[in-house]
Amino acid sequence: MIKKAAYSLAAMCLAVILFTACGKKGCTDAYATNYCDECKKDDGSCTYKATVQFWYDKATADDLINNVNSTSLTYYVDGVIIGSSAASVYFTGEPSCSQNGVVGVTKDLGKLKTKTSTYKVVDNNDETLWEGSVTFDATKSCTSIQLTN
Repeated sequence: MIKKAAYSLAAMCLAVILFTACGKKGCTDAYATNYCDECKKDDGSCTYKATVQFWYDKATADDLINNVNSTSLTYYVDGVIIGSSAASVYFTGEPSCSQNGVVGVTKDLGKLKTKTSTYKVVDNNDETLWEGSVTFDATKSCTSIQLTN
């Protein structure tokens, strides 16, 4: 009788574990910052972040220094300063987001996968050299904006 009760209890425990594991709810979107690979049902809790970076090449740097008389640049996204750089800092090709010298920003998008923001780049003479809009996209590891003259 004791063995039978023990087997019954063990079977019930196993059933409860399997049932709750199979029905675990959470974020099932792999692009989300709170992705749950063990979850089977999405509960709407997914949250996202995305990164944007700005860069330019040697020709643009030369133009900034020699023709525009710029020595430094300040970068804004949605009206907030995200960084600055010397006008002489350039890249020979598209840099990775983690590369030294890259000016960029990571935004918390909340429950949105994408969000469009405004950007502006101003030089040391208080001249706006570039401005526009950029889409932060959580499905990309990094959005790269090349600034050109």
